[in-house]
Amino acid sequence: MRAERIIESHAEREEWRRLFDKIGKLLFDNGLQPNPINFELCHRYLTGRDRDLIAMVDRAIREGGGLTGKAVETIMAQRDSRMSADDLERMTVDFSGVIDHASAIVSRSGQDARNYGAALASTAAVLEDGAHLTPTVDALMGLTRSMIDKARAAEGELQRTEIQMKALRDDLAVAQRTANSDPLTGLPNRRAFDQHLRAALERARRTRSSLSLAICDIDHFKIFNDTHGHQIGDEVIKFVGTSLARSGHADMFVARYGGEEFVAVFEKLAPTEAGTLLDKVRAAIASRELKVTNTGQSLGKLTFSAGIAAFESHDSPGSILKRADEALYRAKEAGRNRVLIAD
Repeated sequence: MRAERIIESHAEREEWRRLFDKIGKLLFDNGLQPNPINFELCHRYLTGRDRDLIAMVDRAIREGGGLTGKAVETIMAQRDSRMSADDLERMTVDFSGVIDHASAIVSRSGQDARNYGAALASTAAVLEDGAHLTPTVDALMGLTRSMIDKARAAEGELQRTEIQMKALRDDLAVAQRTANSDPLTGLPNRRAFDQHLRAALERARRTRSSLSLAICDIDHFKIFNDTHGHQIGDEVIKFVGTSLARSGHADMFVARYGGEEFVAVFEKLAPTEAGTLLDKVRAAIASRELKVTNTGQSLGKLTFSAGIAAFESHDSPGSILKRADEALYRAKEAGRNRVLIAD
């Protein structure tokens, strides 16, 4: 038996090695970095478990002559959102089943307890008569043993059900993070931003506190992307997103809005305060000369522009976004690489 297990283990490791080599070749042939997103796509493509993803990858290779970082991001975003919906539906069904099972256990235990109580009452009446004590005590002992066994069985089932429910809660948390995260940057995505903005506006309206909204856009990104390639372009998007998210303000919520655009919500901050904070990030990025890590190749300077709008009591998400976007447009028209506040 030990020899058989060793052979099986060796065969399994050889299969892992072949898959690892295939993934590496697919990444290398398409000039993709071995980061988690690219690696996951290649793994799902080569293991053949996601037919829709396979079709999307084949189409991207056929139409584009190969896979790009942008294509991988698009495919994974689409597949992750679909998978999240499927997973949530599955987990809802699983939760219903687990809850029904737990309810059945509790109901059965309650009925067992009622039956036991009724039997005890009946037996107590016999004991009061003083007749047939031995058979009555034996019956009582039998009832008690049966109740103890049923209680232990119910406890075991409830413990197993608790483990199932914890696993399902963990799955739901993962699915929620996936549904609300941008696959390229790891920042909250537009869906998460929409939810956060609605809640933040309601808090500001209820507490009559300040709130500012900013839209940030990387300057001349299309030229940068076309010149240096999508892979470098993706790294630039991640760099700017990370710089914004690490600005250090506790009440700042940063999300990727789409493409090279980011949005930031500043709760309890007036536009001038938010503008000062954003301008520090802008200046820090603009002062750096970007280089390719592996080769040292210079990519030149990078800047972004931003527009900020202040919360007004009648604001909806659409109205405050519109004013911030208009301020961003003015920043672009004024020469880019600046932060402007809406009138």
